[in-house]
Amino acid sequence: MKRREFMKLSAMGAAVAATPGLGRVAGAQATKETLTPMPKTQAHPLPDLGSHWELFEKLSERCVASKSFLNDEYTDPDAWVNESRNLLREHLHYQAPEVDFNPELIETVDRGEFTRELLMISITPESRIPVYVLVPKGLDTPAPALVALHDHGGFYFWGKEKIVGVDPIHPALKDFQQVNYEGRHIADELAKRGFVVIVSDMLHWGERGLYLDDDPERIAKRTMDVTAQDILDFNARSWAHEELMGRTSLTCGVTWAGINTQDDRRVADYLCTRPEVDSERVGCFGLSLGSVRSIFLGALHEKVRASVAVCWMAEYQPMARNNVRNGIGFTKLVPGLYQDLDWPDVGALHYPGALMTINGLQDILYPLEASQSGVEKLNAIYKKMGASEKYNGIFFDGPHEFNIAMQEKAFDWLEDQLK
Repeated sequence: MKRREFMKLSAMGAAVAATPGLGRVAGAQATKETLTPMPKTQAHPLPDLGSHWELFEKLSERCVASKSFLNDEYTDPDAWVNESRNLLREHLHYQAPEVDFNPELIETVDRGEFTRELLMISITPESRIPVYVLVPKGLDTPAPALVALHDHGGFYFWGKEKIVGVDPIHPALKDFQQVNYEGRHIADELAKRGFVVIVSDMLHWGERGLYLDDDPERIAKRTMDVTAQDILDFNARSWAHEELMGRTSLTCGVTWAGINTQDDRRVADYLCTRPEVDSERVGCFGLSLGSVRSIFLGALHEKVRASVAVCWMAEYQPMARNNVRNGIGFTKLVPGLYQDLDWPDVGALHYPGALMTINGLQDILYPLEASQSGVEKLNAIYKKMGASEKYNGIFFDGPHEFNIAMQEKAFDWLEDQLK
C-alpha cells in the first residue's frame, strides 16, 4: 500500500485500539499488514464478532429509532425537535455547570487578510482550554462566524493546527493536511471569505492530549524538534488509550461524546460573545470526527444556523456487523440513543437551521448503502417538516477526505446560508 493510500485510510474517526497501526500516521512506512485483516467469504466479509453476531444481530434489530420524526405520531417539527433534543441530552449523560470564560489573550499573529488570536478560555469548572480565533480585517459590522471542528485521523499530536495555518509547520503535520485537506488550511480559507472562525483542541488531541510525567520536553511542549518516531509513538499510545478514556468516562457516569459535545457548545457560546460576531449567523463544519461533532453541535446549540458534516452521515445499524472495528469509537458512542434516534434523526435536529452532508462514494468507514439510506431518511424528514430546502445531501466520487472540490461546495453553501 502506498503511503498516501495508507494515510487516507487512517484519516478516520477510528474506534478503540483494535487497529493500532492506523494511529501511526506521521512518517509511517505502512504496509497491508498495518490494517486489521477482515476475513471474507466470496464478496461478503464474515462478522467481526464471529459466533457472537447471532446475538448482536437480534439486538441491532431492536434499534428502530422509535422517536424519529418519520413516525406517524409526530407532526409538529418544533415540538419534535424540542422533545428529541432533551432526549439526546439525557443520553449524552453530561451537563457541566457554566462558568465565566475569563479569556486570556496569549498571542496575536497577522496572517495577511485576517488576524489569528490564541486565547485560553474556561469552558467548565474543570477545563480551561486553548482556542484560535481568526478575525477578518476591515470588519465594519458584526460578521458571520463558524466553529471549525478538527478530525480524528488516528493523529493526536495536533488538533486545531490540522485546520489552521501555523508557521513553522512540522513536515508530519503538512503531510497530514495534504492527504486529508488537499494541503489547505480550511479555517484560514473561511476567514479569508469574511467569517470569524474559532478552533479548539478536543479532549485527547493537541494541547489537550495524553501526556505523561516522563515525556521529554519536545513531546510535552510539542516543539519543532519532535521526530517522526516521536509522533508515531505518541499517536500509537493515544490510540491505545481510547478504550480506557471511554471506559473511564462511563465509570464516572458520563460519556466521552457528552464531554466533547458540551465542550464544543461552550466554545460556540464564547464565539457568540465576541464583538466581531453576529450571533444570529453562526455555523459549524468538520471532517470525520469533526463531522460527528458538527452534527451534535448543530443539533443542540440554538445559535448554530447552518452545519456542514463531511464524511460521517450513515444509518448506524448497517455498520454494526463489520464497521465498528475501524469506524465507531467511544468519541461517537451514545449508549441507548439508537433505539430512540438514528444518526440521520440527530442530524434533523438542526431544524429550523440548515444542514449539508457530504459523503464519499469510496469511503470505507461505513457501507455505501448505509450512507445513501441515511441521506434518503434526512430528505424524507425535512420534506415532512416542510423544509426540504434546509437540507442538502451530496456525494463525491472519492474516499474519506475533504478535498478542495468538496471544500468549495461546502464554503459556497455556508456563505449562502449565513452571509
